[in-house]
Amino acid sequence: METSKVTNRIGIIAENNSDVEVIKEILKKYFNENTYAVKKYIGKGCGKLKQKCTAWAINLRRSGCNHIIVFHDLDENDEHSLRCSLEEKINITENNNSLVVIPIKEMEAWLLTDINAIKSAFNLQKVNKPIRNCETIDSPKEFLRDIVWKTGKKRYLNTVHNVKIASFISKEKFMQCKSYHIFDKYLNEDILI
Repeated sequence: METSKVTNRIGIIAENNSDVEVIKEILKKYFNENTYAVKKYIGKGCGKLKQKCTAWAINLRRSGCNHIIVFHDLDENDEHSLRCSLEEKINITENNNSLVVIPIKEMEAWLLTDINAIKSAFNLQKVNKPIRNCETIDSPKEFLRDIVWKTGKKRYLNTVHNVKIASFISKEKFMQCKSYHIFDKYLNEDILI
């Protein structure tokens, strides 16, 4: 049996480990796990991510990462300003194998694209109606918490459950979020495996 060789090392810079785990779950939907490796830096919030982003990107490149992807929730920031700031920090003009992904409000908006995935992850008996535009929800994390509590009286912890929910969501469902499109395009066109 022929084994696949790791052809890409993907460096991920994100606000928290939960985001990285969701991203890794998404990568599985695009590529064979044996063909890439992930290295990460976790900001434990947006402040440290912004402060350390440049050094982390340099370290990831030095350690062999041929792609650097930064994930930063939009929260209440201006998207254009945030994107420009982060792109400058990772020197995107000189390192075109880099990408800044900014989920609108929070990455949990992406998880709200498939109510059946939430149902499966929590083994809920009933399910809410599909959410039409997840990126218009002010606090997706709290919205998700409330869905789980109201429909199943179960506690939602993003650090535990986000990756489980993501495992049930198809690429097509994620595409309902406009902020996901840039990530999908990069994975399909720029990471050649």
